Amino acid sequence: MMMKPKKLLLLALSFSTVSVWAQGNFGDLPKTVDAKEVEIMSVSEIQFSSRDSIVVDPVTGRTDTLIIDEGITSIKPIEDAVGPALAPRRTPSTSDKDQYGGLTNAGKQTASSGAYLYTYKYPSVDADGNKVVLSAMMGVPRRQFDVGFAHPNNVLIACHETITSNWECPTNYNNGGSWQTGVGMMLMYTRYDRTRQPCCLVIMPDYEGYGITANRAHPYLYQELTARQVVDAVRYGLAFYNANVGSGKDFRTLEDDWQSVSLGYSQGGSVALAVHKFIEQNGLDTDLHYAGSVCGDGPYDPVGHLLYYINDNGRTYHVKDKEEKKTAHTPGTVSMPIVMPLILKGMCDSNPLMRQHYIDEYLSSKFLSTGSMDMIEAKSKSEKEDQFSTRDVTKRYIKQRKEGMSNLVTIHHPYLGPASYRIPYTAAQVCEMFYYASDPLLFGSPACYGKLQQMLTEECYTYFTTSSNFQDAQGNRVTPTARGTMQDLHRALESNNLTVGWTPKHRVAFYHSTYDTVVPFANLCSFVKNQPNLDYYVTDLYRLYYANATPSTLVADEKKADVYIEITNSTEDHVGAGKDFFFLGNVFGTSPDYALYKWVLEKKE
Repeated sequence: MMMKPKKLLLLALSFSTVSVWAQGNFGDLPKTVDAKEVEIMSVSEIQFSSRDSIVVDPVTGRTDTLIIDEGITSIKPIEDAVGPALAPRRTPSTSDKDQYGGLTNAGKQTASSGAYLYTYKYPSVDADGNKVVLSAMMGVPRRQFDVGFAHPNNVLIACHETITSNWECPTNYNNGGSWQTGVGMMLMYTRYDRTRQPCCLVIMPDYEGYGITANRAHPYLYQELTARQVVDAVRYGLAFYNANVGSGKDFRTLEDDWQSVSLGYSQGGSVALAVHKFIEQNGLDTDLHYAGSVCGDGPYDPVGHLLYYINDNGRTYHVKDKEEKKTAHTPGTVSMPIVMPLILKGMCDSNPLMRQHYIDEYLSSKFLSTGSMDMIEAKSKSEKEDQFSTRDVTKRYIKQRKEGMSNLVTIHHPYLGPASYRIPYTAAQVCEMFYYASDPLLFGSPACYGKLQQMLTEECYTYFTTSSNFQDAQGNRVTPTARGTMQDLHRALESNNLTVGWTPKHRVAFYHSTYDTVVPFANLCSFVKNQPNLDYYVTDLYRLYYANATPSTLVADEKKADVYIEITNSTEDHVGAGKDFFFLGNVFGTSPDYALYKWVLEKKE
């Protein structure tokens, strides 16, 4: 492939630093932050609903009452609290007490709790180290049976999952967000009642490219940058909170022994681990009372992640009665095709090694004809119906399998610059690329599987299917030192590998499904292989053993572990496993995320 003139100069200037991985230059991290730089955008009052459920122990015959959570039932804006650092100061009316005060509903609803929801702007930096103003949400727990504030026990650094629609971002939650999402479930940590008291101050940033920066590119999987921005949101959020601590009317002080935990699923799982690394490497663990991270099915090793797509034959390592089970994955396929343009666009838009490259050097014109890039960039449009969630994207692919496609494609030709044109593809030709699809009428998630040989350029596919580019004769992972179109991508991906280059000092709790074909089990295995100096507690060692990722140091008592690995028995793929992570059994307090959160808060013996 011929090199563009502007790229040739950039490559020539960079050969002296080929041995250095791409690293962000985000400027010095400020020692302190000023609460006056926080601007409140909105304040809302939210209410959690729950109901009693009577259960009987079949052995003892004893009855017990479980509280079944039904999520956030109402969100009411508090208009007079917007602007300066003002907290809600009103007294509930009789109607408010009917709605929020714990009255029963035909004997099914029980007294529960609520929270206040703040959205705010805060300063951070972008990939070039320039100042950028981003947005975040903070959930503040409310006392039971009252509209006053509670004393938060801990701080949850909540990291949201992959989204492609701006209406799914945290600060837009009060515009009709579902509580059965990662954002909604992490807000549940603000709840306070007498039986379960997570009672957390929850800080959940919009990633750059969402919220008030929807017109900017999202640096997908640029871990160091996203971690810096999330940590800035936490520091400014805490500064605002502490500046407004008062007696009676304002925020209550955090408990003396408060701790912070980063938690997330999918992209949020990798961000939670990246935040963990960033906090430790920048000496912020003491200031933030940091306890550790809870990471669900996250892409911690981008290169290993993509090699799974290339090589995996469906093995799940779910060994039961010595029988290995299979997933629907086959070599050279991807079960959520939008992942590829998200990763590649994120690298091209933000990673220092990729700035001189274009997306069409990696994605085929056939795949670009799906309009995937337009669907990703539609997040900047003002109307919800003009944006595309990941579910909407999948449905568009399914439609193209039936009707064909002919979207405008822009290709950057060497020396000649960009040119836009349309190439029509028949339904049969689309089905060669999207070889399987399922679109449930009522329940379940739509699915569409893609063939990478059709989705990627010939050069890109050949590079990733050539094993010698990724391992030496002894089977050890290697990273190129030379520059080039594919080598730069390889190095950019490897620069975001969270499993190497550090050893966690605080606890890490992992949750992963061996049936996940979107964010594969290989990511967790990479962490285990690359972190031999930690003490592991594993719920199902056989599956790690069959994946050739047995920890070097195992402990029989979870209290003595640095790392807790819960390998779920769920046979669900990525979306279903995420629901199990946050919502197993429909009882908050017994779900895996909350159990792992509590483990992280405990001190290692």
